[in-house]
Amino acid sequence: MACYWTYTLYPEMAPGVWTLEIRINGQPSGSHSFEIVGTGTTPEKPPAEVAPKPPSVDDIFRAVMPALVSIRRFDADGKRIDTALGFVIQKDRIATAFQAVDGASKLELEFAGGQRVRTEEILAWSRVGDWAVIAANSGDSSVLQQGDPTSVGVGERLIVFNVEGGSKVIGGVDISGKRSVAGYGERIQFSPSIASEAAGGPVLDSQGRVMGILGGSVTPGARFVPERMSISPALGISTHSLNAVTPVSAIPKQLPDKPTSLGVLVSSGVLTAPLSEMAGLLYVGTASEPIKQASDPLPRDVCEFSKRDKQVWVISEWLKKGKVSRGMFSAKVYDEQNRIRVAVQPKKISLSSTPARSGFSFEPATLTPGLHRIDLFWDERPVWRTFIRVND
Repeated sequence: MACYWTYTLYPEMAPGVWTLEIRINGQPSGSHSFEIVGTGTTPEKPPAEVAPKPPSVDDIFRAVMPALVSIRRFDADGKRIDTALGFVIQKDRIATAFQAVDGASKLELEFAGGQRVRTEEILAWSRVGDWAVIAANSGDSSVLQQGDPTSVGVGERLIVFNVEGGSKVIGGVDISGKRSVAGYGERIQFSPSIASEAAGGPVLDSQGRVMGILGGSVTPGARFVPERMSISPALGISTHSLNAVTPVSAIPKQLPDKPTSLGVLVSSGVLTAPLSEMAGLLYVGTASEPIKQASDPLPRDVCEFSKRDKQVWVISEWLKKGKVSRGMFSAKVYDEQNRIRVAVQPKKISLSSTPARSGFSFEPATLTPGLHRIDLFWDERPVWRTFIRVND
């Protein structure tokens, strides 16, 4: 038998020895081997995907700085009382902590490029959530990308901007806990604590995405203004340390178009009223007993009370300074939701060159457990603020 076959060689055929086997009636009748070379090369395996290199802290610092905003609070007399941070969360929308705008008559925003904007309005807010959004022309400021706060785990290291010596510095904090506070929402705890001037700044992940807003206060109205407030060291530590974060997801995606004035928010109880200057008010303290005689020393300041205590006494000391010699003195006690719990009726006070004391009291049994704010008023203007804590 003689026969032949013709095969076409294709580049896809693997080089090597090939064997042609001939069968007749299914039985092997012979075979012929031949070698194929030069038809192609063995395809290379695709290179493994390389994960993109995460940005360095320096990269994040340079990327985020143009989006940071300094926020300054001004009181009813136009005096600057406080400084905090914010950041551009959308074009012409600046996110910050509620405590950064609370108790202000005016706000001043300074952007990274030096542009300054003054406003008496805020666009959106949450007193219990400790966040606020201000509408202002953000110019060429960059907008920070938002991340997913639910992905933050305890033990993870995140990045924050702190304020040291008036300068913004970047550093890491460790997530030490997560909790849900009844009536206030989700909070992320971190350590170590940082300066209160950093409140309102962004908390960033390793990619530079915003996870939350520094602040997370659950004691609204307690941001400390030392010139016109008195607070015991124990309460000061618990109310003024900055070691919490409000998740950025608390801010709605759709924000209102029309802002609301700070004055309207004060009158409606959303904002804490700004304090006015009263040089003649020397001292305010809280005590469990009254002063029996004018010559007695000032009583020991007490900040913790039980609902079983008979009275909470508020002692103030006044002196004539300048032209103010008489006026109407009153006071109000507020709970953590800024609701009036006690109102002290106005009474006339005459000031002289000799320090004079005035006091009033109320029953703590009428108050709910928690932190309470006491505002003193002169001619219907709040001029001093102090705090107490009531326990069961």
